[in-house]
Amino acid sequence: MFLPFIGLYSFVLGPILKLVLIPGGLLLLLLILGKEDGVMPLIKAFSPKSKKRDCVKVSTL
Repeated sequence: MFLPFIGLYSFVLGPILKLVLIPGGLLLLLLILGKEDGVMPLIKAFSPKSKKRDCVKVSTL
């Protein structure tokens, strides 16, 4: 009796809800955080200039 509902949710509603809720939640989070705390760090994280790594000096004993 419940198998059609499980199949409907698993194969139809599940992907649709994920497609809508995950980006919507991220946009709401960025809206709450604002420009300086939310949007600018996201842009900085995905910009190619911020991909360089800091060098760490390792001491030898």
